[in-house]
Formats: sequence, structure tokens, C-alpha cells
Amino acid sequence: MLNVVVIAAAMWSGSSQYPVVSSQEAAVASRESLVTSPEGMSPEGSSTIYHSPFNSGQYPVVASGRFAAVVSSQYPVVGNQGEISSLYSPISTLYSPLSTLKRDSTLSEVTISAPKYPEKLARTGKVVSVISAEMIQANQGKSLGELLQQSVGVAVVGARSAPGTNQEIYVRGANTGHVLLLMDGFPLNDPSHISSVMDWNLINLSNIERIEILKGGQSTLYGSDAMAAVINLVTRKNAKSLQIVLQGGGLGTHQEQISWSTRKGNNNLQIQAQNYATDGFSSAKIAQGKAEADGFKQQSWGVKWGRDFGKNGNLDFSYSSQLYQGNLDNGPFVDDRDYTSKATSHSFRGQYQVKNWTVRAFQDLIHREFRNDSTDIPANAWSKFGLSSYAGLSQGFETFVKIPVKENASLLVGSEFRRQKTEQSDLSISDYGPYVSPDLSEKQKTQQIVGTYATFQQSGRKLGYELGARWNAQSTFGNYFTYNLNPYWAISQTAKLFVNYYTSFKTPSIYQLASPYGNLDLQPEQGKTFEIGAEKKFKSWKIRVVGFQNEVNQGIVFQSMDVEPFGKYQNISRQKTQGIEFELSYQTAKFQADFNYTYLKGEMIDRDSTYSSLIRRPSNTWNLSLQYKLHAKWSMGMNNQYVGQRTDYFYDESSYSVKANPMDAYLWTDLSIHYQINKNWKLSGMLKNALNQEILEITGYSGQPRNVQISLMGNF
Repeated sequence: MLNVVVIAAAMWSGSSQYPVVSSQEAAVASRESLVTSPEGMSPEGSSTIYHSPFNSGQYPVVASGRFAAVVSSQYPVVGNQGEISSLYSPISTLYSPLSTLKRDSTLSEVTISAPKYPEKLARTGKVVSVISAEMIQANQGKSLGELLQQSVGVAVVGARSAPGTNQEIYVRGANTGHVLLLMDGFPLNDPSHISSVMDWNLINLSNIERIEILKGGQSTLYGSDAMAAVINLVTRKNAKSLQIVLQGGGLGTHQEQISWSTRKGNNNLQIQAQNYATDGFSSAKIAQGKAEADGFKQQSWGVKWGRDFGKNGNLDFSYSSQLYQGNLDNGPFVDDRDYTSKATSHSFRGQYQVKNWTVRAFQDLIHREFRNDSTDIPANAWSKFGLSSYAGLSQGFETFVKIPVKENASLLVGSEFRRQKTEQSDLSISDYGPYVSPDLSEKQKTQQIVGTYATFQQSGRKLGYELGARWNAQSTFGNYFTYNLNPYWAISQTAKLFVNYYTSFKTPSIYQLASPYGNLDLQPEQGKTFEIGAEKKFKSWKIRVVGFQNEVNQGIVFQSMDVEPFGKYQNISRQKTQGIEFELSYQTAKFQADFNYTYLKGEMIDRDSTYSSLIRRPSNTWNLSLQYKLHAKWSMGMNNQYVGQRTDYFYDESSYSVKANPMDAYLWTDLSIHYQINKNWKLSGMLKNALNQEILEITGYSGQPRNVQISLMGNF
């Protein structure tokens, strides 16, 4: 494990994120108390939460009586590269553009790395989608959220809003905190966030080789948070190459990327760097007058070193650093000219593999700061000055081994330890004087969890299954047990039927446990997922259909009270989501079409109230991607996404109440063209929002206008 003392010294940033709370005021200001969070909000009750979409969802607005507000963010707010690149089975959501097209003949050729070890998808009944390296390159000019939005069952609220917007990732309608993000199999969390989720503004696509999306509850292998899905970002591992990307276009946007890797003897070295900047557009939707454009800057760099010891195994180390700076607005419909955010992250990862054994360790340090100066104060602003600082430390150690039991059968056994710590502080100055948040004790601001797991996999010529279980011991709530069962029937090499059942969990965050609104008696949120589906390939056609049901019990919500602190986190909600995912693709030598459709029906039960859980999430979504090869060097494409009607809820200050805001459906269209200049250079152009739709993702905030991005990519 890397040196804890070094990180502890770095975590100088302060104490806690607590909001100002008073029984005399009707509302309490906070840098993030501006937009209603969709998580666990009852439109029928008097309680809600207000979070800005531009940061972590940390601060609630809290008041007494009829102004009471709910606070939450959780219910508040590596296989063969050639096989991966040529992915064309029905289990994939996105496919390579025709300029680099390759085809599989059978399902058995497709391999993914997310199940701890590289595994052929023919040997599992799990629902997996893969975004290939070619598809990532074909979508130069898009963010990670925009790219994921094209996958079946995935909605990314904020991906098409102003740069720097806090993006909410929903898979199959589940809450944003129920999706676990991985980088090369290592978990990415931010313990300083109210629901421990990662700030997606600290992630870019510059060094991503492919993206693997595992649907369903994956807590048996990955522990907490993996209730709806696991998204694994797989970085490049080229032996020797140089890649350069230059991008520029509308909204004052430019980006520069470089990645260099080499091999010397048994040593591999890779260095990559990225710079991104945009003038952007106003994050708040202003009815009158000209609003200030809210710009955003992001930089990252990293280094990897690996050594092959032959029979003695492989050793890999990596370090990466990301930072961003952005301008924010002071809430829905409110422009602000001096509200800024900045964040940095430092990640250390190490892994040693020998034969069937793997040992790995990681350490992530994230620091975020939000400043609202007093030079420009909106008319309805509560505070004249605000400064909030958050630091989160995540550490982990894991070891696992894959044991061959007999032909076509194996046992995976492993154990992991994770530790999280946070330092948080909040200063605000209003007409009532200054407020400084209280600190947490050393015991309160740290939590640990130990998990031990085992999965058995049996693959026959026709029938197979996976059975797994995990025992968890957490420092606050104690023990918890999860399991999964995944049988399938391989009708042929091109067809498969499957049934999956998972249990899963999410631990309460440090804030939910130990803040002034915290509850040390909180239990983990508990999930159950059932899936049934089939996939088939017919010559040029491929199809997959999946029906699913997700249930969450013991959901954590903020329950308002009439006495200080006017609210407390409790395990009182239940959520059920049912849906269908349908995928269809067609391919010839020069043409390819990919279509997917998602239907969702969700309800939330909070004490005596029952209401739709699909806040900001559509019941109906479809994607259509078309690729056509015009010439040996020319190809063109079109991506369409229909986002159905949604309902958002916001706090109306004029009536001191929560109001529903129905949001219209919209059709988002991107057009692209690609020209292969020579074997090394490729030129691409993308017209985003080609129909110039005036979209609304979050009440009071603007959507991305039509713009053009041009990219020049070089590979050597």
C-alpha cells in the first residue's frame, strides 16, 4: 500500500461540507443548493433537495416547517486486443465504423476483461456492451458522457448541458450512485461526495482504449455501488506507438492529446498528456439579457511502467493526474459572473500477476474547491461569499486467484480491503454573519470495508452457469452478504438464451453517516436484479432482447423534521424499475446500421407515498447509428437519439413549494465525416446537434447548441 502519511499531509483542506442551517430562516444558502436532485424526491410531499448540476451535489437547502427540504444525492442528490476491436456480436451495443470494420464469425471469439480475468462472452450469461477503440475515435469531439449516452439502457443527464456540468449517470433507470465506475478494474470513487460517486469532469477519453458495460448487480465481484451496472474504462496498452490528436471547433473549443509508448527489453513505458479548453455557453437559461458564457478547462497527464518477468509474472505501475477549472452559475435561471470551481486528482495504481494469481493496490486523492466571490451577487442569492473545499482519499488492496477445477470449469477466489477518508470545510457569509462548518472526528470521517468473494463457472458445449457469493464486513453497519446466479443455454455458436439473478448493495457515504444530518445506524441499500434474454446472429443481422427488473430496499433518503437539524438520513424508501432493452444491427461491406431501444417503468415508495422514480429519466429512448463507406478513404455517419418526455422537479421561491416541470421529448442528431489522408493521418468532422434542438436536461439550465468539431488524428 502506498504511503498513507504522504496523503494525510496532502489532505490539508479542512473539515466538512455542512450547510448553513437555521430555524429562523426560510431557506439556507449553499453553493450546491440550487437545483432539485432527482434522487428520492417526492413530488407529493413538502420535502425536496436543491443541488447545482455543476458540482458534487454536496450541499442541501434546509429549513424548518413548510420550507423543509430533503437532502441527499444518493436518494438526495484484459483480453486479446484484436478480438475486442473487431467486436461484432449481439452483446455489443456499439460497433466499429466501416473504415476499420472487421467481423466475428461466432460469439466465442469476443473477449472482455471486466470479470477480473479476460473472459470469452460465450462462457457467460451476463449482459455486456462494449464500446470499441474505433468507435471512440469515430466520435472525436464528444465527452465520455455523450458517448455513453448512445448505449442501450444508459442515460447521462448533463452530458449535453454546459461544460463542467455535474453529470448524473443512470443505467436502467437506477439512481446515479448505483453505478460503479472502474479504470482498468480499479474502483473510482470520491469519498467527499455526498454519495461517494466520482466527479466525471475529472475523466476524459484521451487514453481510453475501450469501454465495457456490465449490466445488473455486480456486487459479488466488485462490492459496494455495483447495483445497476459496472462501467470499466480500459486504457491503452500499446507496446510501441505514438498517437497525436488535434481538435478545434465551435464554442471556442480546442483539444490537444499525445500518447507515446515504447518497449525496451522486458520493460514497457507509456506517457500521455491532454489539454482541453472551451469558452462554452451560459449554464443557466436566462430569459432576458445576455448571459455570461461559462468556460471550462481540463488537463491530464499520466505515466505507466510495466515489466515482464517471464515465468515470474508481470509487474505494472501507473500514475495519473487530472485537473479542471470551470465557471458556474448560481442556480436555475440565475447568471453569476464570479462563481468558479476547480478540482485535482492524483491516482496511483500497482498490479502484480503471476500465473493465475493477481495482487493489486491503489490510492486516489481528489481535492475540489468551489468559490463564490462577492463581486457579483445575484438578486436572490443567500450568501455574499462562499468557499467550499472537499478532499477525498480512497485506498485499496486486493488479491485473487483463478483455479482450474476441471475442463471448462474454474473457481475464482479473492479478497479486498478498501478505506475511505474525507476532509471537508465550508465558509459562507450572509446578512446573518459568517458560518463555518463543524469538523468531523477522525473516527467519523473514515470508513473501511473488507470483502471476500468466490465464483464458480462451468461451461459445457450447450449449458453453462456462474454461481458466486461475497461476504462483506463494514466498519459502521457490520456484515452483509450478496450472491449471484447466471445460467445460460448456448443454442449454437451464434445464439444464446440466459437468465440472471443478482443481489447487490451500496454502503452509506461518510456524509450520510456522520454529518449533522447523518445517522450512524444506517444500513446498506439492498438491491435485487432479475434478467431474462436472448441473443442471435443471422448472417448480416444481429439481435438481442433483455427484460429486467431491479428492486432497491432500505433506500437512503433525507427525512425532514420540525426541529434542528430539520432532517436526518434514514433507510425508508423502496424502488422498483422494470424495463426492456432491444438491440438490432445490420451490416454489409459498405453499410452498417445499429438500433437500440429502452423502455422503463419505475416507482418509488417513500413511507406512505408512491410516485415515479424516473425523475429526469425518460420512459422511452432509442438510438439509431448509420455508417456508410463512400470510398476507400471516405466514410460518413449519422447518430440519432430520441429522448422521450421526462419530468423534473424544482423549488419555486415565489410559492415556497416544489413544482413539477414536464420536459418535452427531443431528437438529437450528430453528423460525421471521415477522411483517411494516408496510413498515419485521419481527418474527421462532426456536426453536433445538427437540428439545433433547444433541449432541456435540467430545469433552468441550457442545452448545448449546434456546433462543429474538427479532429486530426495521427498514429505512428
